[in-house]
Parts: sequence; C-alpha cells; structure tokens
Amino acid sequence: MSNVFGLDIDDLKSVFDTEGKSEIAIEPSKPKDAKDDDTEFEEKKRKAEADLKDHIKDSNDDGGSGAVKRSRLSFDMKTVLSKSPRIKIYRIPSPPSCSHEVAYPPDVPYVKLTESDGPKVRSFSFTLDAFQQQAITCIDNNQSVMVSAHTSAGKTVVADPPGLDVQLCFSCIVFPQLNMRIRFGVLRYAIAMALRGKQRVIYTTPIKALSNQKYREFSEEFPEVGLLTGDATINMNASVLIMTTEILQSMLYRGASIMREVGWVVFDEIHYMRDPERGVVWEETLVLLPDSVRYVFLSATTPNARQFAEWIAYLHHQPCHVVRSEARPVPLRHYIYPLGSDGLYLVLDEGKYMEENFERAMRSFSKGESSGPPNRTSSQPGPASKRTENNVVKMVRLVKQRNLEPIIVFSFSKKECEIYALQMTECDFNTPAEKKVVEEVFKNAISGLSPEDRSLPQVESVLPLLVKGIGIHHGGLLPILKETIEILFGEGLIKCLFATETFAMGLNMPARTVMFTSVRKFDGVTYRWVSSD
Repeated sequence: MSNVFGLDIDDLKSVFDTEGKSEIAIEPSKPKDAKDDDTEFEEKKRKAEADLKDHIKDSNDDGGSGAVKRSRLSFDMKTVLSKSPRIKIYRIPSPPSCSHEVAYPPDVPYVKLTESDGPKVRSFSFTLDAFQQQAITCIDNNQSVMVSAHTSAGKTVVADPPGLDVQLCFSCIVFPQLNMRIRFGVLRYAIAMALRGKQRVIYTTPIKALSNQKYREFSEEFPEVGLLTGDATINMNASVLIMTTEILQSMLYRGASIMREVGWVVFDEIHYMRDPERGVVWEETLVLLPDSVRYVFLSATTPNARQFAEWIAYLHHQPCHVVRSEARPVPLRHYIYPLGSDGLYLVLDEGKYMEENFERAMRSFSKGESSGPPNRTSSQPGPASKRTENNVVKMVRLVKQRNLEPIIVFSFSKKECEIYALQMTECDFNTPAEKKVVEEVFKNAISGLSPEDRSLPQVESVLPLLVKGIGIHHGGLLPILKETIEILFGEGLIKCLFATETFAMGLNMPARTVMFTSVRKFDGVTYRWVSSD
C-alpha cells in the first residue's frame, strides 16, 4: 500500500500535515459562517479531484521512461495534496500526566466536550487514571477517540558495546508489580455505552488468541457476547462481537446487514496498520466502515497518533480525539545475564542507569568468554546450542530463587521454545494441589478431541510439562492446546512459559519477569534489532 501510481507515499507531504498551522484552542475565538466553510471546502475538493485526474491522464499518455513519469507525477501529487483542505487541531485542557487533542474536519464546527449530568453507563471498582477519564468523556459525547498509553511492556533500546557479541548475553526485564487495567476501563465503558443505546459493538483484534481471551473476559461481564474467528463461530447474533480484523473486512466486502446495527467499533493494537503485509487489512476496513460508526483505537506504540486521527477525521467526516499518557504505571528493572556467569546484574532500575553494575557484567562476560570458545561463531541468531540451553536453565533457576516468577522466556524460533522447555524437566514449580488442577483442566480441554487426536505426540508430550508449571506457546501448537496454556498461565498455574513473539500481541497475561534469549531476529528479509515499534 506504500506504492501508488508508481510513487512512494512515504516521501510525499502529508495531506494532513498541519504542523505549525493548526488552530490550537479550546474553542474558536471567532467561529466562521458554516455556509462559507461548506463553500470553501467543496471548491477545494473539486479543484483537487480535477487536478488529480488531469495529472494521472497526462502521466498515462506520456511515452517517456517510467522513472521520468514517476518523478513528474510525484511533484504533481504534492501540488494536488497541498491544495486539499486542512484538518483543524484543538488542544483540550488535561492533567499534566496526559495530553489531549482533537482533529476536526474543516467544515465541522468545534463543539466543546461536556460532562454527563446523569449517571455513568458504567462504574469501576478502581480509580481511573487521568487519561482514562479524558477518553471516557469523549465516549460520553459520542465522539471517536484514540488512546495511546504504555502497557506493562517496556520500550527498550539495547546497546551493543564495542566487541560484545549480543548472542552471548541475555536480557531480562522484571516487573515489580502488575497493573493490567491500563486501557480496559475505556474499552469496557465504550461497550457499555453502545449497549445502552441499543447498538451493537464490534471488538477487533490482530490474532485469534487475543480474540479468544477477550471472549472469555467479556462473557463474564456482558450478557451477550459472540466470537468470530477462522476457527470458531459462537453466537454471531450477540450485541458484543469479538473478531479478528480480517473477519470484519470480509463482512464489509459482503455488505453484511449486521453493519447497520453497529454503533461502535473498537480496534485493539491499531498499530498493526503499519505492518507491511497485514496493514492493508486495517486500512481497507477503516475506509469501508460507514461514517455513522464511532471508534475507539487502542495502542501503546503509535508515535504518529495525531496524524492518524487527522486521517480518520478526514475520512469519516467526524472529530477524532487523541489521548496520550507517557506515564508508565509499572516501573521496569532491566537485568543482564552474561553467558557463563552465575548472577544477574541490574543495569536499569526504573529509568536509572547503573553504570557500575553494567561494568561488572561486562567483566563477568569477559571471564566467561575466556573460559572456552563460544558454540556459536556467527553474529546472527541460529539454532540453540547446548551451552545456550544450559544457560537458559540457570537463568530460570535464578529467577525462581529470587521469587520473580512467573517468567516468560521469549525466543524467536518454535524449535528453540520446545528445546528450552525440555531442558527444564528437572524443575518443578507447582504444588501437588496445583498439579491436580492442571490435570483436570487439561483432560477437560482435550475431551472433545477424537481418540486419534488425543494420541498425537504433541498432545501427549505437553501434559508432563504443564503439571510442573512449564508451558510452550507458539503458532505450531493445536488451537486447543494454545488456548489451554493461555488459561493456565492466566490463572497462575504455569510459572515458566517459553513462547514466540505472538504471545506478546496484546494478550493480558500476568508476568513478573520477561527474558529474551536474543535481541536480534529474522524478519523475513534480514536480521534486525528487536524493538517496540
């Protein structure tokens, strides 16, 4: 989607680029006549469309080389886009812990947000954060909102010291406490708002595992909840429908009649729109949705949130708010475990860099390196060596000794996840009572499988690990096994989970420690540093 008419959209000046020209005010100091706004908007729109058609026609008729055509068209497109009407940006007063802006279409007059006089559609047992209160006010006013706030996952930049092979050390992040309600207050309020208005609400997720989890959570709170994924269809006539974004896209393609009853659509993990391969699904879905729908967008990694809100305001001719919070509710501690060492080194304590500990870790690394040649000579990740496996076991045991479980060990290979888990067979995290519960849950989960499926090696080999509190989670597992492992981990019956990155895609799972066996991964083209963006 980044290449249209032979030019790179990323190189174009944004039609919504209002930096330095946006109206920054709570209310316009002197409102314009609505008729003048409408006339000006329509004239600019007609002029831009006519120019665009002429330039495309001239480009197609040109017999010159493709490079020349693309170059001229790029210049012409910038000219056309610069003539498009500007989106208005207003800043809303907010507490210091968050920021609040709203994007308005050029011909829509600004309307100040008002607090509801009547009772709220939903109350909460905990005190809402400032950004949640701001977002809920937007929903009360029946306006779309994008919530961009930190979750319990850290945005970490891993430095590569000179001469240090990053494959020879592990990175460990410890969460001293858990606060998993960061965005769900806003989400549940939007659902309650839609249900009070006798409307349907659609909640979309990027992966089936997240859809399954939200279905279990919402079924405990709301009377009618449905699930639509490629694997299952449950109660599709429900008022609250949970589905993957691809399912919603398919419904819009077919012109499903159910869309006439939808009042709100929630997009969780909206930053997936930036994905090179799957982003087109989110883009097309947003374009096809009717203007009458209101939106809640949730994400923790959207640096251009304002630009996105401007696009929504322009696309659906409605205001779109952006509520940001830079405050991190869960402080992080970062540890380094050099391969061959016997300890963890705290190098970042809630944002404070511990230089002395870092130097000690580097000295420890040097000693371990000199004791023998590393098994992996390549600077790129590869299959887990015996030495790496042993260090994973030592690392997990250190975490257990410090009572920092449950721990999630992220590896970027399905095979490595299974190898690491098998190395942990001598560890036992569960009590006899917990083992009994795990066995009952597992037997109930697989009872619906055929005898042939229950005898599969994958099914038979996972139970001995689960009863010890050790789990595996990756895309190669049977759906019923993945869902069972997610439930067990969420209930605290799995203390050590070896998983690929798909487990981190928005799943609300309680963990005190996260370990990365590598800080580089293969993305299908090349090896790159892991990042939160």
